[in-house]
Amino acid sequence: MVDGSNLAYHLAPSGIPRVRNLIVGYQSLTKAGYRVITVISAALSHNIDQPDVLQGLIDRGQVIKAESGTNDDLTIIRIAQRDNADIVSNDRFLEWRDRYPWLESRLKRYRMTPSGLILSRSLGVQQKR
Repeated sequence: MVDGSNLAYHLAPSGIPRVRNLIVGYQSLTKAGYRVITVISAALSHNIDQPDVLQGLIDRGQVIKAESGTNDDLTIIRIAQRDNADIVSNDRFLEWRDRYPWLESRLKRYRMTPSGLILSRSLGVQQKR
């Protein structure tokens, strides 16, 4: 489960979210053997640098857009809970931790490198093969 809005804004120049981050994140995680579900906020499609490319990712099922008027963090949390999945995000989800105490153990931080998205080793993340 990837927090797509968080990933799109990561290291984005001028604060404009980048669709390339979503693509690189998806490719990096699938190459490492993960089944990737990326969720974005409905608002992101209006702010991202390449809205047509984003729409293609949505159409192909690589990205799920949270319904307009809903909280994308809550959408991510509910899907992760349903699928027993970890959440890849640099967001801490602090406002949700009391309600979902399992969050802390399932949040996986990342960094972007020229070779792709790397999950933080300090959290003991193992590649799924």
